Amino acid sequence: MRKLVEAGQSASTSSFLQAYSIIGVDDVKIKENLKEVSGQPYVVENGYLFVFVIDYYRHRLIDDNAETNMETAYGSTEGLLVGAIDAALVAENIAVTAEDMGYGIVFLGSLRNDVERVREILNLPDYVFPLFGMAVGEPADDENGSAKPRLPFEHVFHHNQYNDDKEQQREQIKQYDQTISGYYDKRTNGQRQETWSQQIETFLGNKARLDMLDQLRKAGLIQR
Repeated sequence: MRKLVEAGQSASTSSFLQAYSIIGVDDVKIKENLKEVSGQPYVVENGYLFVFVIDYYRHRLIDDNAETNMETAYGSTEGLLVGAIDAALVAENIAVTAEDMGYGIVFLGSLRNDVERVREILNLPDYVFPLFGMAVGEPADDENGSAKPRLPFEHVFHHNQYNDDKEQQREQIKQYDQTISGYYDKRTNGQRQETWSQQIETFLGNKARLDMLDQLRKAGLIQR
């Protein structure tokens, strides 16, 4: 666990703010409570659970004795972005290191289903906000567990300027839909043939977590 965290800490951080913390969870009761929020069995059924948070609590303590008011910075939208990016970079470093050590990982954005409850469970003070979890453990022996095909290089890489050609992008989406549908068809022996577009419509059409701005402000973040 320590090796993984230290690998995460080696990630780049904006202006050396290090505006994140990692909550390591191995208490079964706490895991069970988090599972109720997430709805995902991975929260409990893993070797170790990390929860990544934006953390300006330390900065708030420094602010108590500072000559200038720093809250205008860490309570801003930019402050939110900095903390979220810091935490994401740390988490990806941990993920890569864990997989290099032979472990499997699952990211858990579902912890944001009830931010207020997660803050209560993990005793998170003001200026600390839960972003996502990561379950780490022995990978399952699953012959069908191949990685989902990602968007092709040509779809995500834009040279010098963004290519906003709608027809070209629509054609790329159509091709990718066929790839994803074929992947699911093969993996499930014909039981599932969902396209990427259908998944996007289902997910983004679901009006969930609409209280996120209110929850961020309750934590002292994104005040302006």
